[in-house]
Amino acid sequence: MRGFPDKLKKEYLAVALLVGILCLILAIPVKKETINETNTAIEEKSEDLKEGAWQEQIQARLQNMLNESEGAGETKVFLTFENSWENVVEKDENQTVFQKDATGNQTPYVKMQKYPKISGVLILAKGADNPVVVQNIQEAVQALFQVEAHRIKVMKMN
Repeated sequence: MRGFPDKLKKEYLAVALLVGILCLILAIPVKKETINETNTAIEEKSEDLKEGAWQEQIQARLQNMLNESEGAGETKVFLTFENSWENVVEKDENQTVFQKDATGNQTPYVKMQKYPKISGVLILAKGADNPVVVQNIQEAVQALFQVEAHRIKVMKMN
């Protein structure tokens, strides 16, 4: 029975060693700079979207889709907007709800963002001399943006 306590001592030593390594791993500080850099990048990207890049992106995506459609040929797109970007703030019994960031700054909690409403669409297309192509373009824009037909103008590009 003499070997039995020796084995227990080795097992306790191994467990203590593993617990010590685990404590060292947990004690290593995590760099908060990478988290702050990521948050800053996200905030800058959302600011870019608010500053008009969103409108340009929508125009470019519509133009790319129309360029790929049958009969339209090369296209250029111009969109007009009725209003601007709007943030809807969370309220609790008529008081604004705030959130704190990592640095302790308080900002209103935005529960939803409303995109600007498209009020008019102008499309220049090489294939606009064909009435079927014009109708297809108008119907596509109506389906995508819920814009009335009289607010969509499709013209022939020279």
